[in-house]
Formats: sequence, structure tokens, C-alpha cells
Amino acid sequence: MKSYKELLNELANKGNSPLRTLTNEESANLKKEILKIYLDVADICKQHNLTIMLFGGSCLGAVRHKGYIPWDDDLDVVMCRSDYEKFKQLCAENALGDKYEYCYPSKEKDSPVMFMKIYLKGSIDLEMGAESTPFPKGIFLDIFIIDGAPENKWLCKLKGYAANTLRLIANMVASAVYPSEIQKKFVSQDKNLNRQYKIRFYLGKLFSVVSHKYWVYWYDKFVFCDKHFGKISIPTGRKLYNGETSYYDYFYPAREAEFEGHKVYIPNQYHLYLTNTYGNYMEIPPIEKRERHFIIDFKLPKNNV
Repeated sequence: MKSYKELLNELANKGNSPLRTLTNEESANLKKEILKIYLDVADICKQHNLTIMLFGGSCLGAVRHKGYIPWDDDLDVVMCRSDYEKFKQLCAENALGDKYEYCYPSKEKDSPVMFMKIYLKGSIDLEMGAESTPFPKGIFLDIFIIDGAPENKWLCKLKGYAANTLRLIANMVASAVYPSEIQKKFVSQDKNLNRQYKIRFYLGKLFSVVSHKYWVYWYDKFVFCDKHFGKISIPTGRKLYNGETSYYDYFYPAREAEFEGHKVYIPNQYHLYLTNTYGNYMEIPPIEKRERHFIIDFKLPKNNV
């Protein structure tokens, strides 16, 4: 059975959607701005001996294209839990300065997702479904987390099932408490997608007796494990908890690579990691299989207009 996101992607590729197609110039400028965010974050990490690596499609881009995947327009990075917690503290101490704002799971404040997002102030990169949320809407960098995972196969599967359930509930609650009329109209074009949307919405209403803030926070606390010398997982990755489970030495020590002319770090055994995630990762996927972002509004910072 195809996931909700896969169905959204298929419908978007049919062309009958409210999504904003960036011009080549806009796409190029967006990539430049995201790269600037990454370089600022990487500089802070270097100053404080924290390791930050390219992850997912960004790692694939570094290996296959030595930069962005041509049709992609985001940049994902990953840090081990202990480094991530130190970086959170640095953000609280204003290490990012006034140029950026950020969100991450917290008992004090809601977050759009279960990891950290860093946004460029004065910009807009609004994705479908986010228009009614109270969160920043700017160009962003996603920072994912490597958590330790149970060594026992069955305990790992059990924890993965529970984590994925919490993640689904949090996402459904977000859809219910921050409804998107644009997304509702969009999904109504496809019977299967519309049915999934309604189920998610009404279940989200049911679970929203507990604030979205707490669902996201509880998820983060449930997967939290800063012991990494063995089995690990990236719980918020595209393949969910167990699909993202591998081993510490897949990632560490991080190795150097090139990305858009800059030195970056990627997982040590990137071939094993990318094969586990994408299969034959050197093969260019057909257009209909390429992931896209559901952008409905876009604006560069004023100094770039």
C-alpha cells in the first residue's frame, strides 16, 4: 500500500495542483540560500567540535552529483543525539545570531516536526499544509538526529512500531489542529488520497484532546538515546524507525566529500547507507518517481530580490 506522501507526490506530478513551480533562477537562488544556512551551522559545529553530516538525498547528491540533486531543492543534515543536544543549547545561547529562527520539540513550545528546523528570516518557502500553522515559513535547513537503538532484534522492532505510531499520531493531530484548505481541495481530486486525508483528519481530531506540542515532545523523548556505539537509528528518516536502523560504524568516523564546491562530511560507509535507503542509488530515477516539495509560496530575502 502506498503511503500518503507517495500518493501526494503522484497527484502533484499530474500537474493539476495549486503548487508553485519555481523558475530555474528561483530554484538556483533557493539552493544558494540553503547552502548558506548549512555553512553557518557547520561553522558553529566546527567551533564546538560537533559532527554534522549530509543525510538522505543531500548525501546522495554529494556522492552522485557532487552537489544538489538537479531536481531537488532542500538540504538535510544529521547529528548524533549528544551533539544535537549540545547544538540546541548553543542555539538557546544565540549562537545563530539574529539572522535565523528555529524550532525543535520542546515541552514549552510547539514544533512542526520531531527534529530541528532552522529558518532564514525575511524569506518565504511555504509548503502546502503549513499555511495555517504558527511556525516560521522561511527557507529552512532540517537537522535530523541519530539515536541509539536496542541491540535485540525484537526489542528494536517493538520500539520502532511504537515510535512510528507516535509519529503518525503527531502528524494526524497537526493536520487536524492546523487545517489546510489548499491541501483539502488538492487531495479531493483523488479518491484514495481523499479517503486517507479524511481518516487522518478525523483521527487527528480525536487525538487532539492532547496538544500537538506534547505528541511531538513525547515522540522525541521516546526515541532519545545518546548511546551510539552499536545499533543506531534515524527515527525521523524517510524509511521510519526500523527502515533507518543500521550501525554506528556506517556513519562514524565521518568522511569528507564535496558538495557545491565546499568540503562537507558524509557517512563513513556511505555505500552501505545509500544502498539501504535507495537501492541502486547511482541510477537516475524516472521523472514520475522523483520526490518534490509541495511549495505554494516563495520569496527570497529582500537583499536578494
